[in-house]
Amino acid sequence: MFKRTTSLVALSVISAISNAQEAGRIKAGQFDIIPTFKSSMSYVDNVTYAQNDEPKIYSWRATFSPEIVAATSVNGNPIQLGYRLNRGVYFSSSNDDFTDHFFEASGEFEINSRNRFELLAQYEDGHEDRGTGFSIGTGNEIETPDTFKSSLIGTEYSYGALTSNGMITFKASRESLDYDRNEGDYIYRDRIKTKVGAVFAYKIAPSTALVLDVTEIYNRYDEQESPTFSRDSDTLRVLGGITWESTAATTGFAKVGYTEKDFESVTRSTFYGVDWEAGVDWQPISYSTFRFSTSADTRETNGEGNFIRGRDYTASWEHKWLQRLSTSTSISKLTDEYVLDDEGIANREDDLMRYTAALNYQARRYLSFSLYYTLNDRDSNRDTIGYDRSVIGVSAEVSL
Repeated sequence: MFKRTTSLVALSVISAISNAQEAGRIKAGQFDIIPTFKSSMSYVDNVTYAQNDEPKIYSWRATFSPEIVAATSVNGNPIQLGYRLNRGVYFSSSNDDFTDHFFEASGEFEINSRNRFELLAQYEDGHEDRGTGFSIGTGNEIETPDTFKSSLIGTEYSYGALTSNGMITFKASRESLDYDRNEGDYIYRDRIKTKVGAVFAYKIAPSTALVLDVTEIYNRYDEQESPTFSRDSDTLRVLGGITWESTAATTGFAKVGYTEKDFESVTRSTFYGVDWEAGVDWQPISYSTFRFSTSADTRETNGEGNFIRGRDYTASWEHKWLQRLSTSTSISKLTDEYVLDDEGIANREDDLMRYTAALNYQARRYLSFSLYYTLNDRDSNRDTIGYDRSVIGVSAEVSL
């Protein structure tokens, strides 16, 4: 009797999985369960981002990343809960192994045709590779990757019908960053970032709108070296621009404006500058897409100066050669200027060139493969910062 019951249960599970595979998800009461699994095998020629004249660690790396998402709706409003595990194993450098956890919850709610709001909550128990973040240039001097906990809670409220000429969106978020190491200077890295702002869009044509984006950012550090050298700051960004969809093949946006970063400490100068954000998607044919993007902003420092002045430029191309075969390539230039404490000029400038290429094959609806290559080449006016690092590997993704 036991064997027969077990067989019936097994047949029921197989049938349920078979039906789920057709739909890409598993029904569990009011929830749709969407599991995926990603894995990769790659060769890394500079595990710790060692500088150009230092000994490098070469290693094969395997990653495993299962993910599960539970999706449902309440009165027609979509809600999602998700968890992802990311495990990395280095065959020749076990000190660099990592296990990251990601949690996310989100919801979109429409009160009526004019009122909508979104909620988002994220939590990460993650890591920074040796030689990145606060350990850039010193990857060989620490024994294991930095680990941290971060969280984000955000909301957006929009007023205005989707068909109306004008719409305003209010936004607010709170993000915390807490590193696990608390000795020495590490204790001065933990912080909370609070953002509030609003975006107003007004249509001047059926597919074109003017945009005004105002954001205030408050950075508060848990610990300070001394009140005199506090890194607490308030940043104001006011950007104006345009969004458009001139043809079915071209969409884009461009915003430029003013930024001001004001520190609590009188020893740190207030920064005034120009920020921008822009991006264009061009699809000359249905199976080929070009993307161009650029931005300039201020970022929190990872050890030097008042802050980092960043400027990013990226160009990418995605092309579908056959029904199941496609390629993707991109080139990025990322510039970080570390602004000094006194006169507001940069005493350090890093330029990172990043090249990526991938050959993608969709073997089945539920199974895909990718052969990829990434090269990071960082130059700096500091001899201890420059490095080059390449990764070549193959990845697979399985879903229902």
